[in-house]
Amino acid sequence: MRAIAAEKCITEGKLELQRLFEYVDINAKEFKAYEMEKDIFEKILRICLIAMQYYFSQKGTGDVGAELKLDSGKILEKESQLRSRGYFSIFGKFEVPRSSYRLEGHWAVMPLDAQADLPQRCYSYFLQELMDFISIRDSFDEAALSLKKFFGLDIRSSRFEVIVE
Repeated sequence: MRAIAAEKCITEGKLELQRLFEYVDINAKEFKAYEMEKDIFEKILRICLIAMQYYFSQKGTGDVGAELKLDSGKILEKESQLRSRGYFSIFGKFEVPRSSYRLEGHWAVMPLDAQADLPQRCYSYFLQELMDFISIRDSFDEAALSLKKFFGLDIRSSRFEVIVE
């Protein structure tokens, strides 16, 4: 796995934004406002997902050099391969590449987790907040259906129960 390329994010984001305005231009006369608003929202979510990927490209992989010294005095060595972690945001899901440091017989440490304040689970804190909020009013099944309908997010209702706890 490679680090997220900033240039690729910028290029894709600009292209998606251009496509959005071309789409509106081409379809404005024949589409009703509801249909256009819904389509714009879906396309904006794609642009926002690219922007989140760009954020992680700017944040980096958490590389702090060849070694990482813990408070305990132990020194962990950087592994040669980046480790992937799923990140599920309100905009969609993607993989975040992270530098990993390890000492035989110890858990690996990924500095990016602390640098970006990544949640313990793959679900972003903002998505968890939304899941918690909508599951207060609705059942977990209904809450999952709401996220699917409005954001295109496929989250099992059982995940809501875990997040709410």
